[in-house]
Amino acid sequence: MKKYFIGLLITLSLTSEAQIQNPEAFLGYPLGSRFTYHHQIVNYCKYLANASKDHSVWYSYGKTPENRELGQLIITSPGLISNLSTIKRQHQDAILGKITSEEAIATLPTIINLSFNVHGNEAAGSEAAMGLLYDLFTKDSLLTKMAANKPFVILIDPCINPDGREAYTTQFNRRNLVLGGNPDPNDQEHFEGQVSGRYNHFLFDLNRDWVWQTQPETKARLAFFQSWLPMVHADFHEQSYQHSYYFPPAAKPYLNFISNSTKELQESVGKSFAQLFDKNRWPYFTSEVYDLFYPGYGDTYPILNGALGMTLEQGGIRGGLRAIKSNEDTISLYQRVTHHRSLAFDLVSWSLLNSTALKRSFYLNHANYRTNPTNQFKTYVIPKSQQAKSAKLIQILRQNRITISLAAKDQVVSNAFRYKDGKYATVQIKKEDLLISAFQSSAPMIQALLDPTPALEDSLTYDITAWNLFQIHGIESYGLATRIESMNEISPIHVVNTQVANAIAYAFTPATQDISFLNTLHQAGFELTYNDALVAQGEQTFPSGSYFIHNPRLKDWSVVLNLANLNQIKLAAITSFRMDKGPDVGSPHFKEFHLIKPAVVVDVNFDTNQQGELGYYLTQQMGIMPSMIPMNQIFRTDLSQYSHIIFPNGKYNTLSSSNQTLLTNWIRKGGTCILFEGSSAMLVDKDQMLEKKSSVDTMQTKVYATTERTNLSKTLTGNLVEVAIENTHPIAFRLAQESMLIINQADELIKLSKSWNPILKTNANPNVFGFLGAKRKIQIGSSLFLGSQSEGKGNYIWFGFNPLFRAIPNQGLTVFENTLLYTSY
Repeated sequence: MKKYFIGLLITLSLTSEAQIQNPEAFLGYPLGSRFTYHHQIVNYCKYLANASKDHSVWYSYGKTPENRELGQLIITSPGLISNLSTIKRQHQDAILGKITSEEAIATLPTIINLSFNVHGNEAAGSEAAMGLLYDLFTKDSLLTKMAANKPFVILIDPCINPDGREAYTTQFNRRNLVLGGNPDPNDQEHFEGQVSGRYNHFLFDLNRDWVWQTQPETKARLAFFQSWLPMVHADFHEQSYQHSYYFPPAAKPYLNFISNSTKELQESVGKSFAQLFDKNRWPYFTSEVYDLFYPGYGDTYPILNGALGMTLEQGGIRGGLRAIKSNEDTISLYQRVTHHRSLAFDLVSWSLLNSTALKRSFYLNHANYRTNPTNQFKTYVIPKSQQAKSAKLIQILRQNRITISLAAKDQVVSNAFRYKDGKYATVQIKKEDLLISAFQSSAPMIQALLDPTPALEDSLTYDITAWNLFQIHGIESYGLATRIESMNEISPIHVVNTQVANAIAYAFTPATQDISFLNTLHQAGFELTYNDALVAQGEQTFPSGSYFIHNPRLKDWSVVLNLANLNQIKLAAITSFRMDKGPDVGSPHFKEFHLIKPAVVVDVNFDTNQQGELGYYLTQQMGIMPSMIPMNQIFRTDLSQYSHIIFPNGKYNTLSSSNQTLLTNWIRKGGTCILFEGSSAMLVDKDQMLEKKSSVDTMQTKVYATTERTNLSKTLTGNLVEVAIENTHPIAFRLAQESMLIINQADELIKLSKSWNPILKTNANPNVFGFLGAKRKIQIGSSLFLGSQSEGKGNYIWFGFNPLFRAIPNQGLTVFENTLLYTSY
């Protein structure tokens, strides 16, 4: 009787949906015949939701920087759509171990999440999503599985990156002059314009941002993702149009703690895909290129949250509507859409057929995380003295569902791992030190982010290989083999400043977001100075680089205090210009603050991501307004209106003598010129030349079969490198240490130079974490990574690495901020 009733519901559903329009009827053209604009995709999703309200709803989860709608279509088996809140709560209870009986878990739905177009120029994805949605609503095979009493919730995100997709679609449609597309891969339609649709508005790669959650799209999507925590997540991509199709099993290296059940499911679903593609004689490959090591991908991140995650790659980038491949075959958009659409439907079907195995794997993974984590350490400790320095790290952990608590009592622990030097020692744990227990649902994420650099079982990986959060933040911390008693989770501190009666100044050490606070105070007429040597007054100590706010004409500090409270900045009252330690406030050791008004030079030949990182970090993180000025315009402007001119990494020609003169004169008057990596090639003065270290090829023979691995020996980027700090220099203020680890993305190794003051450099044999090619490992010692050179009242500052890489919070960002904060030296 029960199956008959469900079958009746299905019949009614089929009857009501018999008139549902397919994408071709709705859009007015067949899928694959042109690229669809984002608003049309959203409209079709909303149309479907409205046409089938009994088991679907469109959920809008945010907006992009360009104000485009982000949303997912939620599809359920009959009777579930009105109970989504209850379903989510029960699912989360099962994850946390509040529901454990097999009978109760068996009644929970299988939760499937499919995401398309994270890279906007991989544009077949959103087209395929529309086709898939129509199939899910109309194909009998899916509805038959409803009758099999396998409840499900399917979450379809048709376009993760609307701004990038719209950039690609608009440019393509403008460049396409041939109906149906020109298959000649040299035609203009196969090349994007100056703005790559791969990235979002700020030119960030959203597929690398899952952990760091720097971008508005990622923050909104991850909040939605974590509210559901799907059991299956598939990320639909495209690769070069010359390639066929990639699907799981994934390539090595894997993070070495991925569960066996997840690996078995990858094998199983891969066999289902292979049968589909073999049946249709569509070529494909598996277990190559696309690995599961970096935690910030759309496959690895879900796996770290207990799910079966996967990347699916159709050959198609630069394919346009049609493209002739090197084998003289032609790949069309229609074919690309068909492959994605067919595989996506096969994945949903496979997931429902294997729902018992999926749920068992998912909930068992989380049970093991909570009760028997495989982390190297069972407790991670951040001393109370390091908590202020740990704000960004704590934010990242919380964004990734990681619970932080406080130590319940003082105790001595032997054999603790010290992250500072990698040694084991006896340490004192104090009450209210921060504790991160491995015994929680997020144990694999903790393992990925906080364990010492994970083992790299295969060096053939295509992303960074080290990112330990304790190391890149320079935080003294410990890993303990034992579980420590803890108190409640920590609560955010709310800052409230009140006026001190005899205050003649206020002081603070600035953080990232405080730079706009300084600009605002300066524009309001307050005097600002910073100390270049440590000072102390009473029990208050102010390290080099602290800012002092002076108000000589007024006794009322309400404007400053209210603004500080609004920005949550803790101020310290100064009651005398006389210091108990260090120079007095009126000393020449207190330098004047200058209004920060940077110009970022932009050009199609410069590093695309770095230009976006500069724009994003300056505006969204630091709260200041840079001018993004084209290279062909910068020397036609009045340079005197800018405090800093920033040249991103890229391909540069030598400056003309007149432009070099303009730049030099501006610097001599107090300007700061910030050069990233290859931009130094534009300078003409021989004292400014930076000498590269060439990678010497010591191989005597060349073997074709090992060419790929041989080239790995030249790999320089993707690791953490220890650099020595010239910590008396203003650019090193706020670090208070002799060395740090940088996220190394350097294009070249540069020799130390007599004409450049070395602020960050490697010692003869520096520590390196992650993979570094053998030929580069012997060269990396005694290399320059950050230098300065004075020119009159101003300075050149050269970065040999990218401190803004993906805007991942790290100490390199502090160094970059210091180039803006401290310019009088």
